[in-house]
Amino acid sequence: MKKSKKKKWVKKRHAAVFAFLRFAMAPLLWLKYHYRAEKAPIKKGPCIILTNHQATMDPFFTSKAFKFPIYFFASDDLFNLKVSPLIEYLAAPIPKSKSVADLKAVAISLRVLREGGAVGITPEGNRTLSGKLWEMSDSVAKLVKTAKVPLVLFNLCGGYGTDPRWGRKIRRGTKYVGRVKRILYPEEYADMSDEELFRIIVENLDVDDTLSGERYKSRYRAEYIERALYMCPVCGSVGTIRSHGTKFCCTHCKTEAEYTEDLKISPPIAGYTRIYEWFEWERKEIVQKLLGGESISDGGILFRDSLKLQKKVELPGDTVSMDKTELRITGNGADSHYPLADIDAITAVGKKKFNFYYKGKILQVKGGDRFCAIKYVHAFDGLRSAAKEEETK
Repeated sequence: MKKSKKKKWVKKRHAAVFAFLRFAMAPLLWLKYHYRAEKAPIKKGPCIILTNHQATMDPFFTSKAFKFPIYFFASDDLFNLKVSPLIEYLAAPIPKSKSVADLKAVAISLRVLREGGAVGITPEGNRTLSGKLWEMSDSVAKLVKTAKVPLVLFNLCGGYGTDPRWGRKIRRGTKYVGRVKRILYPEEYADMSDEELFRIIVENLDVDDTLSGERYKSRYRAEYIERALYMCPVCGSVGTIRSHGTKFCCTHCKTEAEYTEDLKISPPIAGYTRIYEWFEWERKEIVQKLLGGESISDGGILFRDSLKLQKKVELPGDTVSMDKTELRITGNGADSHYPLADIDAITAVGKKKFNFYYKGKILQVKGGDRFCAIKYVHAFDGLRSAAKEEETK
């Protein structure tokens, strides 16, 4: 009996859909974001396109520079929508769980490349909150070495100024552009170690909008900055940052500053003039607080089981908290305890959600407009690193 032939991932309709969207989306990308893309010198796949991750619409911004369809990695959340089947039919994105190894995504990528397609990846795996590159795994370099196809390193510049992940409103900037930074062909990286190739990837994807000198106007440019800045560097309070309009302050010690059009903090707070400087400081400090016996918590949350490729299921619970040993969901009839040792990863999703991967499940916490998901990610990652360091002593 003959085996059934495996269906191709790359379909002719994808090229037609891509060509249509490239034309149809052009006015929106210009009028709403003032975005322009420089034409990519590479004309077809197979290739791997790596880009920094600044804004919600990054796949569209990146695609605008290329004349062939790109099969992007997409997080679990995209496959939980009502329109997910249509998206899969028209564009066939590659499902990838955030912050955890996903061998299936790697296998699909290699399949797409064998079929002559182009794979698009944001190796940070998460959209920047601070304006600097998120931490990346060197597994992306290993994928490139395995695939043996051209590697395209693409820069999006101005996305953090125009549409910061923590922000409420899109800003009108003086510059927002996408361009190919560098192309490496297989013969160029064949003799490189994974570490050497990874270093080149990081160096070429690192974009800092605060150094550009460009300006991004909005009357609401500081609003919801507390989604990124959750600890005051003056008094050490957690969850006391509040924003309104172009300014923000600590409600505990009354320290106040403006978030300026050129993406600076003015006057500086505790010497910090940029969000990513403050962000790196609090990332370390929150771990020390929890190790010292403190906890973090938020009320008014939704707790859901984010079934992969299915609709989310709401679960009991309206309060989330974490200490150095466990994450807890309480209230509304719930009293669930999740030992941190049994959680595989915690990752920020969108603007005000985080997923945690627990015993094969993807569980999601969604907060209100001012909810800061990243503090739970920072706390978990830092505690896990501290535990590993303790084990090696």
